[in-house]
Amino acid sequence: MRPWLPLLPLLVACHAPADTLPPELARLAGRDAWVYGGGPLRCVRGSSTTEFFIPLTTPVRVTQVEQTGPREVEIGVKGHVREQRTPQAIILTLEPQGPVEPVSGSSGNGPLPRWWQGLEVKSCTTFRVAFVDEAHLNRTLSFTPPPGAMQRLSSQPRASSVGLSATHLLWLRGPPEEPLTDVETLLRATTWTVIGGVPYGDQVTTFRNGQVIRETFPGMGP
Repeated sequence: MRPWLPLLPLLVACHAPADTLPPELARLAGRDAWVYGGGPLRCVRGSSTTEFFIPLTTPVRVTQVEQTGPREVEIGVKGHVREQRTPQAIILTLEPQGPVEPVSGSSGNGPLPRWWQGLEVKSCTTFRVAFVDEAHLNRTLSFTPPPGAMQRLSSQPRASSVGLSATHLLWLRGPPEEPLTDVETLLRATTWTVIGGVPYGDQVTTFRNGQVIRETFPGMGP
């Protein structure tokens, strides 16, 4: 139940030494986190990339925290890219603590696109993931386990999200493209939007009192 995919391209910049990290970032090292919507997380090796679905039962351990200098960061969902300048991006190295599932991949013979440079790993047992800021990080990863009901909900196929809470939907699908806010504001929003391709339209989820009351899906086209 994961119809949208955040894309985190960025330019290469210098890295801040670990001992200069702000305390709120430094203390993330060694902690376990859970990936909203299962990600996916992208593994970059050479000129190839593989995306992995991370089950809600599988935490990822933060093994390294880095902070870069000023850079342009592009954030998008399924190719709908928007640019954002950030004075300091955050890169986490994440190591899954259980099985993960490859879901897609790509390869090429040319140089690695600039938005993946600096995110390369030696093997897909770890991931390097870039974030614009802490708000972006915290709408992607949770440092508390999913609610107990999520295991049951994630194992039950659903044609519609009507009746689910915003929290449950975030865990099942991950964050939408709009609103691009911190997670607390996102959970209070009355609509979530995933921008669709022309001419199909957007996927819009409507909430009342924190529960889904309506969901419209993109058209299938002519």
